[in-house]
Amino acid sequence: MKPSLSMLIIEDDKYTRLNLIEILRPFGVVEEASDFTTAEKKLKENHYDVVITDIELSQGREGLYLISEIVKKGSYCIVVSSYDCEETIKKAYESGARHFLSKFKLKDQLPIYIQKYLNLRNDKFNKIISENFITQDKDLMQELKKLCEINWKSQNLFISGPTGTGKSLLGKIIHEITHPEANLVHLNCAEVSENLLESELFGHEKGAFTGADHKKDGKLKLAHGGTLFLDEVATMKLSMQQKLLKAIDEKTFYPVGSSHPVKCEFTLITATCEDIHVKISKKEFREDFYHRISGFHFHLKPLRDRPHDIELLLRHFQRKSSRRFVIDEEAIKIIKEHHWNGNIRELQKTCERLSQKPEGIIDRDIVRKILGIYPKSSGSLFSHWEEHVLTNGLKSFISYIEKEAVRESMKRNNGKITSCIKELKISSSAFYRILQESESSVFK
Repeated sequence: MKPSLSMLIIEDDKYTRLNLIEILRPFGVVEEASDFTTAEKKLKENHYDVVITDIELSQGREGLYLISEIVKKGSYCIVVSSYDCEETIKKAYESGARHFLSKFKLKDQLPIYIQKYLNLRNDKFNKIISENFITQDKDLMQELKKLCEINWKSQNLFISGPTGTGKSLLGKIIHEITHPEANLVHLNCAEVSENLLESELFGHEKGAFTGADHKKDGKLKLAHGGTLFLDEVATMKLSMQQKLLKAIDEKTFYPVGSSHPVKCEFTLITATCEDIHVKISKKEFREDFYHRISGFHFHLKPLRDRPHDIELLLRHFQRKSSRRFVIDEEAIKIIKEHHWNGNIRELQKTCERLSQKPEGIIDRDIVRKILGIYPKSSGSLFSHWEEHVLTNGLKSFISYIEKEAVRESMKRNNGKITSCIKELKISSSAFYRILQESESSVFK
């Protein structure tokens, strides 16, 4: 695949700039800045994969100052200069430059170092696929590779997809690519009550409300310079969406009970298992807020749409188990044909439970029992499940029934959360509880 990098050249000499543009054009889109002021403005307003800068610009050695700014923005910095002072070269590397090249051999040397950057990025992607986000799905791999090629500094990523597909894992991966040494601050919006969410996000002053007996920093402040990951953002109330939208736009916010603004800048990652466009159409989610948080929208497919990944993931979880066991071919076939409404999370929990079985060889009967796959009974519900209720208890059986009801509702409503909640006549918190307990089953 042809590389498509975004690059900036900072050089005051016109002919050197033209030469650099000719060298770099095969690698992607090239912008240029001929002076310090223009360069500073472009760096502030845009994000570049690679920045090529001179040390001596028209006003002096401002290039040294720019290196720090380039690195802060998450760009790969290469210095090109005719200046040959060891002290300057040392300062350039100390400021974060990756390479310091002479202007006299750019045509031969610069493409080599651009390729080094591309190889580094590809190695990072291959490591992610082999060690973290396990998949053989070609479409998913292509989309993941695109994500790895984006400069995520101060960008926004919106991840959608059914529960258990790996949204939190993907958010963590993007953070590690963007801010490996900075904070990753995570908040599940569905787990915090409406009254407390504002305090969780923005923090509060002592005495701001009843029970606020000490000052508290919010998630926005804690994420400054790093990543803020808001899971289940679709559960956030409209009023809170408006406040957060304002904070993101202005890069400032006010803690509850404070009149002093706090500055914050971070990469924002949001995720939901709900159909966000349905929420918008029903006026339950602000459209302007969605457009603000979805600079990039990434949808994770359910596991049933990635059939080749089921056995791959199963083997991955099997290898991670401290207890070795064998799964026979008929058992594998049942696992591959299972619907996996809980997706990867459910598969992982199933594999953990297989490892706890006393048998060293897992056959189809063991798998069927764990997955709750039994022939339909012509008798009463209780007579069919009587043995298992008496063995495992009524509470466990009810938990299983809840899970099955949610699973079937998800099938009927094509994964639309709002429709499922209305159909089942339960609260959203109860629905999410059942959904997130995909590992629960009557068979322990």
